[in-house]
Amino acid sequence: MKKLVVLLLVSLMATSAFAQIDPDTDMLGVYFDMEGLSNCLDIGPSIPFFAYVTITNPSAVEVHGLEFGYTLTTTAPGSIFRLLNGLPVGAVDLGQNTDLMGGDYVVGLASPLPATTSVEFVTWQFMLLAPQTVEIFLGPSVVPSIDNGLPAYEIGGSIQSLGLATGPPSAGFPVAAVNGECPVAVENASFGSVKSLFR
Repeated sequence: MKKLVVLLLVSLMATSAFAQIDPDTDMLGVYFDMEGLSNCLDIGPSIPFFAYVTITNPSAVEVHGLEFGYTLTTTAPGSIFRLLNGLPVGAVDLGQNTDLMGGDYVVGLASPLPATTSVEFVTWQFMLLAPQTVEIFLGPSVVPSIDNGLPAYEIGGSIQSLGLATGPPSAGFPVAAVNGECPVAVENASFGSVKSLFR
């Protein structure tokens, strides 16, 4: 009985942890709130909404730049608009991101952003014209600074890779979804740590 109570408490703690910002350092995601707490959204047509490309828990003290690629897929092509494509003040973007369905950002900043638990870097505003599901995928920029298949950020003289909560881009999982299945973070737990819960 005692093991059952402990297991129940552990499962409740795990459930509440998913509602918080990804606890891993140096992660990149798309969130529908500025705190980086929600990566899925249900919304109807003709209602503008924001999506924020956010670095969570950076290990550096400052963020000097960011590079990543993006792809959007939808069940109703041609009926989604990007109303805003915002960058931090003083940003210089060398990426190709005029196409809302796919492109990349290679951005340097005149003044670095201070590192916090969530650093909003790109602000998008979208509007759907018809009911649809939209999935957002992130990955490396077209010409990456580090050839490891991941996005990266500049931390003042060097480049640091950024992981994705839903796994590497090669896994093919979206980082955010509109009117679809919520992306689930990949847990980095070994078999031994899971097995120890049942001892």
